[in-house]
Amino acid sequence: MDLKSKDVIIDELDFSTMPGTNTAVLHAKYVKVPLRNAYQPDGPWEFCLTNHSRNYLDLKRTYLVFTFDTTDTAGNFVKMDSKLLETSLSYAPINNIASSILKTITLHINSQLVYSNSTNHAYKSYFENLLNYSQNIKDSTLSAAGFFHDTAVEEFSSLGYQKRCEMVYNNKPVQVAANISIDLMNQSRVLLNSCNASLTVYPNHSDFLIEGRNLGDKKLKLNVRDVYALVHEYELTDGITNELEAALIEHKLVQYPMISTQVRSCYIGPNRLDAPANTIFTSKMPRRIFLGLVSAEAYNGSQTTSPFNFKPYGLKNVHIDYCGKTIPGRPLELDFENNKFIEAYVQMQEAMGHSRNNSTCNSISAEMFKEKGFTIFGFELSPVALDSSLFELVIQTNVSIRLDFKEKTPEYGLYCVVAAEF
Repeated sequence: MDLKSKDVIIDELDFSTMPGTNTAVLHAKYVKVPLRNAYQPDGPWEFCLTNHSRNYLDLKRTYLVFTFDTTDTAGNFVKMDSKLLETSLSYAPINNIASSILKTITLHINSQLVYSNSTNHAYKSYFENLLNYSQNIKDSTLSAAGFFHDTAVEEFSSLGYQKRCEMVYNNKPVQVAANISIDLMNQSRVLLNSCNASLTVYPNHSDFLIEGRNLGDKKLKLNVRDVYALVHEYELTDGITNELEAALIEHKLVQYPMISTQVRSCYIGPNRLDAPANTIFTSKMPRRIFLGLVSAEAYNGSQTTSPFNFKPYGLKNVHIDYCGKTIPGRPLELDFENNKFIEAYVQMQEAMGHSRNNSTCNSISAEMFKEKGFTIFGFELSPVALDSSLFELVIQTNVSIRLDFKEKTPEYGLYCVVAAEF
C-alpha cells in the first residue's frame, strides 16, 4: 500500500456516519411575477423579481414564460395542410423559441446596472443549448423552451422542424418557458433578500422568429399574448438570516463567482475571399471561443430562412490571433467539399469537453457539422477552459478573428457570430 494512500471502507460497511441535515432553509417556493408595466407587444417588458422580499432569490431557477400564437399580419390564422408535405405551405417558430424571443436583456439590482447584453441573446442561448446537451435532453427537458433536435437546419425532412410545425398547427395558443441565461443567473448562489432586482427585456421581431416553407406572398406574425416571470425563493431561518446580515455589515461585500459569456457579430461583405480584420474583444483573453457563419438575410430576419443555419460557405481557414499567438498553431486547410474538415470538428467537440468520454455529447455528428447547418468552430484559449470551478489570471489582450475563403462570399454577405467565455 502506498504511504500517500488513505485507508477507506466502502459505504455499505459504514455504520457510523449519517447525511447532513438542513437547518437553514424553512421553505422553498415558486412565485409568479407579472409585468410591472403595461403590456406592449414590442416591449419593453419589465419585471420586479424580488420587490424587497424577505426571501432569498434562487437566481439559477428563474424563468420567463411566454404565451404566443402565429397569424398573418391581419390577425388571421394561416392553416397548414392536414398532411404536411415538402411542397405544401408550412411554418414554425425557430428553434429554442422561448429564448429566441428575447433580443436584449438588462438587469438592475438596487438601481445599479449589473448586466446588459448586445442584441444577440438568441444566439447566446442557442449555442448553449445546442452544444451542451444531447438529443435526449433537447427533445425532452428543453422542449419546454421549444427546442427540438434538428438533424438538418432549413430542411423539411428534419423531425425538429416538423415538431415545431405541430406546435402551431392548430389555432391555439402555445406556452413555452426558458431560464434567463445571463451571467448572474448562471451561478448557484442566491441573491440577498431586501434587494430590488429589476429585469427589462425587448423581443425580436417576427421576421427573425418564424421559419417557413412555400409561403408565397404570405407574411406571418408571431404574437406574444402574455409574458410573466417565474422565480424560486428560499425562506431561511431567523438565525441564518441574522448571521448573513451581520457578515454583510462586517465585510461590506458579497461575492458571486461567474463565468461570463459574451456574443459579438461582424459583417462580411459580398464577393470577398477573406474577412476584414475584426478585433472582436479588447478587454481580456477569453477562455473559449465558438463561432459560425450565417447568411446576412437570415441574421437580419427572413421568414423563409433560419437564423441558426451555420454553413461553411467555402471557408478554407479560420484562426484566432491573441497575445501575439495564433490558434490553431497551423492553418486548418479546410475543404468541406472534399471532406477535409474533421480536425475542426474534433476541436469543437474537444472545446466542449465531449470527446473521449461516455457521459456527455451534443448529438452533432461529423456529417451534420459538414453540411447540415451545424458548422460551428470551437477553440480553447485557456488551459483550464473546461473547468468552470477554476479562475485564472486576467490577461489583457485584443482578440481578432481571421477567415479565408476559397470561393467568394454570397451576394448579400455573411455574418460571423462569435460567442466567448470569460
